[in-house]
Amino acid sequence: MKISFNNFRYFRVQIFLSFSTILVLMVIWFLFYAYIDRKIGKLNDFTDKTYNVSKDFSTNVKNFQSFLLTGYKEKEFYVNRNQRDIDLYINNLKKQKKQVLEILNESKRLNIDINHPMTKLSSDIDSLYKSVIIFKEIALARGFKDYGFEGEMRSKAHLLENNSSLDKITLLQLRRHEKDYLLRADEIYFFEFDKLINSTIKKKSVDPYTKELLIGYKNNFRELVNKSSELGLTPNLGLYGKINYLNVFVEDSFLQIINLSKNKVNQVKSNLFYFQLFQTILIGLLALFLSVYVSRYFTKDLQLLTMDISNYIKSNFKDNQITINQSSPIREVDFLLKSYGILREKLTKNIEFLEKATEQANNSASFKTQFLANMSHEIRSPLNGVIGMLNMLKTKSLTNEQIEYVEIAEHSADHLLGLVNMILDHSKMEAGKMNLEYYPINLKKELAKLIRLFEYRIKDKNIELHFIFDDAILSNILGDNLRLQQVLINLLDNAIKFTPKGDVRLEVKLINIVDEVQYIGFKVMDSGIGIDANKTEQILLAFEQADLSTTRKYGGTGLGLTISNQLIQLMGGTKLNIAPLINGGSSFNFEIPFRLNLNEVYAENIENDISNKSEICVNKALIVEDNIINQKVLYKLLEKINIKSDIANNGKEAVLLYQENEYDMIFMDLHMPEMDGFEATAIIKNSIKYQKFLTPIIAVTASAFDEDKVKAISNGMDDFITKPIVLKNLEETIIKQINLKVIQ
Repeated sequence: MKISFNNFRYFRVQIFLSFSTILVLMVIWFLFYAYIDRKIGKLNDFTDKTYNVSKDFSTNVKNFQSFLLTGYKEKEFYVNRNQRDIDLYINNLKKQKKQVLEILNESKRLNIDINHPMTKLSSDIDSLYKSVIIFKEIALARGFKDYGFEGEMRSKAHLLENNSSLDKITLLQLRRHEKDYLLRADEIYFFEFDKLINSTIKKKSVDPYTKELLIGYKNNFRELVNKSSELGLTPNLGLYGKINYLNVFVEDSFLQIINLSKNKVNQVKSNLFYFQLFQTILIGLLALFLSVYVSRYFTKDLQLLTMDISNYIKSNFKDNQITINQSSPIREVDFLLKSYGILREKLTKNIEFLEKATEQANNSASFKTQFLANMSHEIRSPLNGVIGMLNMLKTKSLTNEQIEYVEIAEHSADHLLGLVNMILDHSKMEAGKMNLEYYPINLKKELAKLIRLFEYRIKDKNIELHFIFDDAILSNILGDNLRLQQVLINLLDNAIKFTPKGDVRLEVKLINIVDEVQYIGFKVMDSGIGIDANKTEQILLAFEQADLSTTRKYGGTGLGLTISNQLIQLMGGTKLNIAPLINGGSSFNFEIPFRLNLNEVYAENIENDISNKSEICVNKALIVEDNIINQKVLYKLLEKINIKSDIANNGKEAVLLYQENEYDMIFMDLHMPEMDGFEATAIIKNSIKYQKFLTPIIAVTASAFDEDKVKAISNGMDDFITKPIVLKNLEETIIKQINLKVIQ
């Protein structure tokens, strides 16, 4: 007995007995409920049947309303005396009357005391049925347009118009009263009509034939008015009002009957409720006792553990003090508490380590971004001088050998500028500062122009370049054409570079159109040296190539594909998919969604917007630059397009020169000694002279970050040019500012 008694002290045995008791009570509860449920099943079916008949009646009313809206206007109604809505309404009434009688008989079998309202409901439906039959007959007699009294009235009116001596003005007045009555259903128009037609009939000038027509016209109109009155001019009058009243009354009767039947069902259910309540309270008390028991011996330590974890999380994992006892009489909980203490200690140390590492990484990334920005500025400034002087040198009379030397130097400078731009783009991507500009473009035209850029290269290598464009694509789209072309130029440049013979293909096809978004697939394929299938992911990493020997043979930084992949995903596209081709070569494909330009406007080649140099109406410009080489470059470029210029070495000199001279445009460097470009711009724009002439101020800087452009524009400058300055870009900017000034 001692062993048996001790067995009941085990936690699992007590849980088993408690739940067994609850289970037995629940089985008894369920059996009794099933017995009662069978009894009330028929009552529920009766209620549902009554509800469905009521619902069908409410739905049927819509057929009558549909007839009143459009059905009475149908030709079929007057020709064959049939119309779908009114006939369906009448047939459904007959059916529903039969169903009401069935419900009445069933209520007697179930001892539901609703005989009187059901009998009254049957009588009301019968009355409604008879009223609708009469309504239909009167509506047929009244007619519409060419039928019934309205048709005869219109026929008389047409005869009066074409074959009578009645003057047109009187006829128009009669027709106006007729139409006013038909439109507004106001009897005042009938009285006006009757008054006018009686006076007209009495006139001696009216011949007998016309009088006969007028009398017929009058009688037909009177019959139409009488029939309209019988039908009811508004929902509250005549048969129309009676039918509406009966419809509402029948619906209310159905609701009353449904409520009565529900009361009977609820009375039976209430008996079950009290029994269920008793069992529920009993089960609840047992469950409460079990919960208290379990909580006392099992959940106490767990609740304290949960509270400590919550406080630890709220402290951002900074609180190192454990406030709970790390031991428990329950072995499993004891193990959990000790494990939590060890885990918390290690987690705290790891978080402190990660915070320090994250801070160092952020500082490093910030330093790298700033370093690249500074280096870009420092490299672009001398490059501006080199490229500018080379451009000017090319305009001089040179020997073939000198031209070759200049072209080699120019190619090297452009290559160096490309490397600077590529590293800067990668830095922007990493810092999350690369922004897209969406504007209208014609995709097919822009891609065709892009293909032409590679004509000389493919001729030099004796390979073919194929461009395949899906005709199903709608070319007028909104997108960042500059970034899209940057991606495709990278891919096509690589394909041509790594293809010693054969061909390169650019395929553009439509994938799907969803709403106003067009998903377009791009694929660049070549027959070149190919790529290892195991290294396709590697080459998407920065400064990585599939094979180091490739770098030695073909050159490259390993950034082109990385930047292309990042730009594709920045434009909402898929990841750049790289795959080797079976017959040699490689395939690069991706998809990008483009929103359709519904205004059918696209961005033309900007060269079409540039006027002749003779159209640049700038007499004199002011160059504000502290670097002597950059001063000379910009001075010579402006001189080349016939613009004279003065030079200021800093912002302070620029303000003085502006006050003393007349300038059509100012080119302002941003960073200068004594006074920078921002302060000088603010002083100039606040001057009375500027308010009169509104001289455009164009920022000129070696910085290529978007935030520098935003800062320049937000500080009052009108445009932005990046060093090294290209003559074409300079012309475009000048013309744009001239056009804007003309508009102002």
